[in-house]
Amino acid sequence: MNRDGSGFALAIVGTGRARGQIAITCCPGRGGGMPMPNQAARLLERDVATIARWGAEALVTLLDDLELARLRVKALPSLLEANRIAWHQVPFHPYNTPDPAFEHAWRALAPHLVAILWRGGRIAVHCRDGKTRAGLVAARLLVEAGCSTHDAVNRVRAARQGSLDGPKQQEYVRAQSFLGRPGEVDREDFVEPDAELAAVERAARRISVGG
Repeated sequence: MNRDGSGFALAIVGTGRARGQIAITCCPGRGGGMPMPNQAARLLERDVATIARWGAEALVTLLDDLELARLRVKALPSLLEANRIAWHQVPFHPYNTPDPAFEHAWRALAPHLVAILWRGGRIAVHCRDGKTRAGLVAARLLVEAGCSTHDAVNRVRAARQGSLDGPKQQEYVRAQSFLGRPGEVDREDFVEPDAELAAVERAARRISVGG
């Protein structure tokens, strides 16, 4: 389903250890650039329908409100709701690695997205061109869902030509880590019972049994 970046297309990436899939794409309604105002609504509806037919449970938008307004796609949230696709807007500035505001919002959202992928669900991620920001965030999500950083970079670059072509972007992906399969206990967060208290309790039980 992937193309060279012209037109609206979904670049599908498997998630390795998880069973779900991620689609990387440009902004819905803007695959062909800036259409005439009388065409904009129809193209947006067409592209959202494409995402829905693919089976996406959620769409992650990496554009801010001003970008959505400039692209004339402010109807995107309502169209997604009509198609029963959850919408998550997590903006970050183009041509940069994510800033602290993005990191804060992403940390709250990522566990939910990872859970969708582990149960075999599908998630679409888009920015304006479907390469710079969307490729970076898709690779991060792959790592958080269980892919190695090297594998995540290769998967995204193979699926979406032109993605992750800068060293800073690749370094950012390599700095990410696995969030953990939903329901798993993180060993770093698991606190062992106090050894001395446990020994006292075991001794008390022996005394009780013997007494």
